[in-house]
Amino acid sequence: MNSGYVGIDVSKGYSDLVILNQELQVLTKPVQFDDTRKGHQRLIQWLGRCMDTYNLDRLYGGVESTGGFEDNWYASLMEAGKALPLHVARLNPLAVKNAARASLSMQTTDALSAVHIARYLIRYADEITWDTALTKYRSLRSFDGHIRLLVRQRTQLITQFRQLLYSCFPELQRFCKHGIPNWVLELLKAYPSPQKLSRARAQTVAKINFISLEKAARLIDNARQTVAARGHESDEFLIASMARQIQESQKQVNALKEKLVADCQGEHTKLLETISGIGNYSAASLMIQIEDIRRFACPGKLSGYFGVYPSLKESGDKQSVVRMSKKGRAAMRATLYMCANNAVLKDPHLKAIYHRHRSKGKSHKQSLGVIMHKLLRIIWGVLSSGSGYDQAVDQANQLKKVSDPRKDTLQQEMASKRREQPFDDAAPISRIATKKRKAYQLSQVSSAEQVRDLEARLKKDKKISKNTLEV
Repeated sequence: MNSGYVGIDVSKGYSDLVILNQELQVLTKPVQFDDTRKGHQRLIQWLGRCMDTYNLDRLYGGVESTGGFEDNWYASLMEAGKALPLHVARLNPLAVKNAARASLSMQTTDALSAVHIARYLIRYADEITWDTALTKYRSLRSFDGHIRLLVRQRTQLITQFRQLLYSCFPELQRFCKHGIPNWVLELLKAYPSPQKLSRARAQTVAKINFISLEKAARLIDNARQTVAARGHESDEFLIASMARQIQESQKQVNALKEKLVADCQGEHTKLLETISGIGNYSAASLMIQIEDIRRFACPGKLSGYFGVYPSLKESGDKQSVVRMSKKGRAAMRATLYMCANNAVLKDPHLKAIYHRHRSKGKSHKQSLGVIMHKLLRIIWGVLSSGSGYDQAVDQANQLKKVSDPRKDTLQQEMASKRREQPFDDAAPISRIATKKRKAYQLSQVSSAEQVRDLEARLKKDKKISKNTLEV
């Protein structure tokens, strides 16, 4: 089958296209179309003419994910695929960039970028997911991003408010250690300075919700003995204004979250809500990021997309500490982190996994990272199977020991590498590699099965000999 590969470099308002054949040869000169109705129509007509001119049986097109600029082109090509033998994919820009860097290309233009995209389609066709349907969740990604923006702005506002409160009304700081209660905001809206509160009556202050008569009297007494360094009218106006703004921002965030949950209601979010620790807003936010579980062939692909898989770099004598990779969007991991916190409190099965890793010496956040990874595997299984979460099923899966050659221990890996040639003492290896080899050889002796580090064993032997001499 004679196939053509269309590289589409998307810019703001237009795109550059080029077509390559399977031998990486450029068939067409770079062309450019505007992001308008006429531009899209001319693009489809041009693709049809190219198929006739170069006798192409099928076309494969690719666009990079560029923050939404590619959506119109992707939708048009998906629609054109109903009439033409055309398949389209959305590509990771970093993967395309690294593939282009491997070709040692020193120049960067829109036309060359389109060529690199087409080459990527040819070389990595087996790893690309084609014709991913546009779901309602993708259209709500901007909505969810706006909510996160408002939450960050509210956090910044609260930080500034607490700093102002420390100078103008420090006696209220003790009530704001874990956020600012609504009754404090209501109090400051009515009495934005200690001077005004000191002149108030306890019965009047006690009309505010969650303020008893005794508490009101205590607040008034503290206001009369204030040590505040600032008390200008402008400070009073600013405190009252910021208190109202904090309340309004929280109401706005809550309203937007309710709207998002209502728009995301469906089969997928209901399945996610069966998992302990995942509420209705978290389920909606996770589905907005996942979009379609068919994009991920296995749980490992999903954990890689969220960036919670362990990252290990090993080269020669150097080996870094295994940590969470944290690739991808931080917002996804923030949602998953809160879900993991709740899951540890609510689900006995996940709580047992958490405590098992804590007993191994992992910190609280490290153990929560394990739960985050576990939640993603559960999410993948629930969405793929279409059935709700059942901890008994997960416990049964854990009992199945599947042998995986990729999960060999370090000792097994070393033994596998050295089947063809035993260690040669004449090899010009480094000091660190020499220690590793000696530790490995000691571990093969029956009396040293538990040896993990040669230096620890030498220190132990030295300590034993010292105690023997003292006796």
